[in-house]
Amino acid sequence: MTDILVAGETLVDLLPGAGETLRDVDGFTHRPGGAPANVAVGLSRLGSPPAFWTRLGDDPFGDFLRETLDEEGVPDALSRRVAGNTTLAVVSPPGVDRRRFRFYGSRDVTFGFDPEAVPTDALTSVSWVHLGGVALTHPAGRRAMRRVAAVADERGCTVSFDVNYRPDLVPEGDRDAVVEAIRDLLADTDVAFASDEDVAATGISSQQGEDLARDLLGLGPHTAVVTLGSAGAVAASMDAAPWGETTARHGGFPVEAVDATGAGDAFTAGLIGRLAARVDVTTSSATAEGDLDDALAFANATAALSVRDHGGMTALPDREAVEAFVAERE
Repeated sequence: MTDILVAGETLVDLLPGAGETLRDVDGFTHRPGGAPANVAVGLSRLGSPPAFWTRLGDDPFGDFLRETLDEEGVPDALSRRVAGNTTLAVVSPPGVDRRRFRFYGSRDVTFGFDPEAVPTDALTSVSWVHLGGVALTHPAGRRAMRRVAAVADERGCTVSFDVNYRPDLVPEGDRDAVVEAIRDLLADTDVAFASDEDVAATGISSQQGEDLARDLLGLGPHTAVVTLGSAGAVAASMDAAPWGETTARHGGFPVEAVDATGAGDAFTAGLIGRLAARVDVTTSSATAEGDLDDALAFANATAALSVRDHGGMTALPDREAVEAFVAERE
């Protein structure tokens, strides 16, 4: 039985071929994606296949995504097939366009989670629940994810949340509602994941690095993790955390990056896999090896390996590769 449940979108990433801008690239390659889906597959490859509550269109891309999740060992019990077309996330050419993703297709199919269909029974049998922030851009998705977090919190699960704010997906006039939902989720969250850029775009905080982590702690989580790109990551926690009050920083691992799509999701899977496996949910304590320093190193190694190939999901490493990579650099 799995100890982790992931909730959020599965979609298709369109990776551009050669070209300076989207209008003149020579074609696209489709790859499975969606931040929560990447985290779910990342956890499976690291040896902890999670339950995954997601929505898939009934189009050929939906077939492709379901087949991919099956091949990756992610169970289909909580997957919902709905009428309509899968959302496409078009990735911008590297170093050219500041907008990393542009989204096309039905938002209702991919992000319109039904609040009445929240898998409450599944939340009884897991100890860790992870949510992605993109579904909050849809009114139904907001209600559904807030309910998942609230039920998980009531049942004593560790709840983690990736802010992952995408302004391009926020309908005109909905920004305040999305930011309010982010704040509400942070209040029900134990472990928050964020980047400086994501949080600054919400207006919740303009701080960076460790200062941002401290700001996030003030909104509810006992642990806040801020990813810093090639500079690694920093985390801060309060005394209520299983690993106690501490600050941890890891500078990352230098590698030759081919494609950074999904690197943050690889990091998230690495950190959750490392911490969830080491936390005794009965005593709410962590083993010495399960502290934040250890987890950050493992998560950064997972992210470093993921950028050495194309595709956010397809490039995710397995546990043996990550452990060997870390051992080589000790």
